[in-house]
Amino acid sequence: MHIEEPATHKPEAPLSVQDSQSFPESKDLSPEDLDPCQCSQAALQMALIASGLGLWDWNLITNKTYYDPQWKGILGYGLDEIAHEHKSFERLVHPQDLPRIRQVLHDYLQGCTPVFEVELRMLTKSGEWKWILACGKVFQWDESGKPVRMAGTHKDISQDKAIATQQYQLLEQLQREIAQHQSTEDQVREKSQQLEITLEELKYTQRQLLQNQKMANLGQLVADMANEINNPVSFIYGNLHPASQYAEDLIRIIELYQHYYPKPTPVIALHLQCLDLSFVKTDFLKLLWSMRAGSERVKEIVFALRNFSTSDEGQMKKVNLHEGLDSVLRILQHRLKEKPDRAGIEVIKEFGELPLVECYPGDLNQVFMNILTNAIDALEERMKYDYSFTPKIFIHTEIVRSHLSLVNSNDIWPNNKQIGKKHKIIIRISDNGQGILPHIQRQMFEPFFTTKPVGKGKGLGLSISREIIVEKHQGKIKCNSKLGQGTELIIEMNTTAKHYAAIRKHASF
Repeated sequence: MHIEEPATHKPEAPLSVQDSQSFPESKDLSPEDLDPCQCSQAALQMALIASGLGLWDWNLITNKTYYDPQWKGILGYGLDEIAHEHKSFERLVHPQDLPRIRQVLHDYLQGCTPVFEVELRMLTKSGEWKWILACGKVFQWDESGKPVRMAGTHKDISQDKAIATQQYQLLEQLQREIAQHQSTEDQVREKSQQLEITLEELKYTQRQLLQNQKMANLGQLVADMANEINNPVSFIYGNLHPASQYAEDLIRIIELYQHYYPKPTPVIALHLQCLDLSFVKTDFLKLLWSMRAGSERVKEIVFALRNFSTSDEGQMKKVNLHEGLDSVLRILQHRLKEKPDRAGIEVIKEFGELPLVECYPGDLNQVFMNILTNAIDALEERMKYDYSFTPKIFIHTEIVRSHLSLVNSNDIWPNNKQIGKKHKIIIRISDNGQGILPHIQRQMFEPFFTTKPVGKGKGLGLSISREIIVEKHQGKIKCNSKLGQGTELIIEMNTTAKHYAAIRKHASF
């Protein structure tokens, strides 16, 4: 297809990408036969297979396109049944979808959209049409800013399309049945109101289930990748200490030789003069210890990822909430540290003596992630125009008596005589950003409400966080904010919560 030079798109920094066709096949993967680079490529290939994604790499100049085995397998083709050319893709696309694909690609390359993403139908080897979600992005440009190379993934969404069609048909059937039973004007009004409520709840539930499924898939993928990374990093970390000891021993031997044989042969003297041995001795040990410090940092990140992506949402367990907060902060460290265009964000932690709290730890980690991400976004927004601003995030935890509730609302079980004997956990997460307007505060927990630009936020983070705290943990969440001073989110929870199934039994709906 014809590719026009982008008008507004700014080239990103060129990436150092190896040839996509060098990815090792999964059947050839053997840890003892692969170097670290190949191990990383193998881990990527396994992650793509586990997530059901097929990889493509397109040279926009030559139109040569690499399709990995997973991409071909989605359509039922073997390794040698599809040529590595862009025409192979166009021949398999449904004729009605091809103009739309070209238009979406044109809009992306002109800078109108941040990413190439389109749904299309493709012909399988068996003669059936499959719905495919295609996503991609340019990662290489020439000196004039013209796109040169583009890569992305394909995913089979035929089942999702079928489910959506079935839901739509069931919804239409429900609407017809309701219309048939309307006999009076009062019944018409009442049924219409009920239908509107049901439709809104159905839309919200459907989107929320999709979001939860995305988070579950992401959590599983993160956990798998963390395990894959942990093994080679642990090997490197475990061997750096003996390697450092060997280096010290060898340096000691060299020093002994210099002491007892101060006059080396001319050849050795020449090499010593070129080598600058004194510098090498000190710098080599510093290098090894720096590598050890770096591997310790990687191990911390892997631990944080594994803790954050815990997959025990179906069961409650007693956990240390401080460990969950620390794990989220480690994951967000890249957004907190200083950057060339802005100052670093200081995190001030005031952790109290908390007991183990019975909860769904994976869900609470998601709440902490949503709140801290919003706080960072607010601080970055203020830093854009206030260069003297010192960004800070405060995290305060404490335990208080149940009657000292900081968030006023009705308890779910007001007749529970034991509630006065319980304690509550208070978690405050605040920032010193610009603050939130009062009318936005009243809407910020509503589903799909967001003040962020299109593509950056979908308005589900705080809504899901409220459901996790209020419905799943019988807790409370509140926002306090003043313009020019910052925003504070307060979470209140019992140390022991009733199970979610018990909550549903007491619900009035």
